[in-house]
Amino acid sequence: FELRNELFKAQLMMPMTIYEKKGIGKYLLRHSGDLKSIQNYLAKGLITFAVDVFLILLLLIALYLLHAPLVLVVVLFLPFLVGLIFYLNKNLHDKSVVNRNNKSGLLSFVSASLNVIVSIKGFNRITPELNKYQKRSGKLLKSGLSYFRIKSLITAIIPGFTYLMLLGILYYVYTEKEAGNTLNAGAMLSAILLLITALPVFRRALRVNSIWELGNISFKKLLLLLNERADDDHALVDFKFKEGSVAIRDVAFDYDHHTVHLDDFTIKKGEITLITGPTGSGKTTLLKLFAGLYLPTKGEVLYDDQSTKDVNKKSLRKSVSFIPEDWPMHGKTVFDTISYSRKKEKREKAAEVLTKIQASFSEKNRLTLDTQIGEMGVKLCKGDRKLLAYGRALLSDKPILIIDEPFSGLDDASSALILDLINNMMPHKTIIVFDKAAESGLLKPDQIIELGAGVSTSGLFYSESIH
Repeated sequence: FELRNELFKAQLMMPMTIYEKKGIGKYLLRHSGDLKSIQNYLAKGLITFAVDVFLILLLLIALYLLHAPLVLVVVLFLPFLVGLIFYLNKNLHDKSVVNRNNKSGLLSFVSASLNVIVSIKGFNRITPELNKYQKRSGKLLKSGLSYFRIKSLITAIIPGFTYLMLLGILYYVYTEKEAGNTLNAGAMLSAILLLITALPVFRRALRVNSIWELGNISFKKLLLLLNERADDDHALVDFKFKEGSVAIRDVAFDYDHHTVHLDDFTIKKGEITLITGPTGSGKTTLLKLFAGLYLPTKGEVLYDDQSTKDVNKKSLRKSVSFIPEDWPMHGKTVFDTISYSRKKEKREKAAEVLTKIQASFSEKNRLTLDTQIGEMGVKLCKGDRKLLAYGRALLSDKPILIIDEPFSGLDDASSALILDLINNMMPHKTIIVFDKAAESGLLKPDQIIELGAGVSTSGLFYSESIH
């Protein structure tokens, strides 16, 4: 229970860059296969094995008391069997690592494909996607067969050797009888029956090495994850909001095989700052730097002269609201996705905000707090998702507001409504707007920052869609 909770907590705290490079699906296996292996390690590999060892010791003592030479026969067989099983399990370990990596890779591929299912269907990519899946599935099949061959060999050898040991004991009894040595028939029969009864214990104890090997693999994978650097270290100081100024100082961010460089600029309290630039200029990277989802490779992102590298990101985000363009919606209903606390007493305020942002809609077209939004908001149109993002920001009422593509997906009436909301927020908030040049709405920013082209302090953010 505790390990499962710590695992999920660690996954929530992992830097976004790790998920973006490795994919989310690879980490899903930790919750199933690895936790099961660790459960087996603790239950069967430690507790059950300790009981089995105790029972085997009692068996050897009983055999010694019934007929001492029988203990020697058992002891002669065990070293050979243990050595062979140990050797095979070393090979099983290597095969298991490859098989698990292939399995997690396939799981990651399926997760990524289903998350973009609309694109796969819309662009007729089903056949290419199936071909990719079959290729990955073939690799998993090959590694799985290799793994199960060794595992089946171990499974077959253990009972084979235990019955061979029993055959050796019977052969010993036969040779003793042929040699004319006197044997206590009652004692020998008791010893043989006792040994037959104990054979499942021997088999279970000999299989424990496989459980240990698989458990060790899972422990290593979980420890790597649990020891991964968290992007929100609680040891860092809390962010102290002062006035809402934001600044970029000599920032560079390395991502994959390229580096994004950002010119220095400062945003003062109560200003609207428009950040523009063509595709690939670094707008998305800068937004994630503002959110603390990325940390600069070089330089600093400053909020009220406090670097995002030095403050607890959770405390920072208590002062910053985001209206993103493409972040998935979180929650099952409209109320879930716009209310942070989701407490019942928040419903009245949430209903007021929902009415406010849908003022241009007819009654029958309005969303309600209980409207089901589907997984990641798939039941909503782009405009509804954007409006709900504004609703969430209005409910949280934080002093710094960062908006990506402010009027994307909205009709003229909704755009005009949102424009009024933004203007009414001034001068009480610091507002940062990301947009592709002058596309939507009529804003009067205090400064326009064109990424890669410096800063302008006068200009209009204009679109012909609203007059």
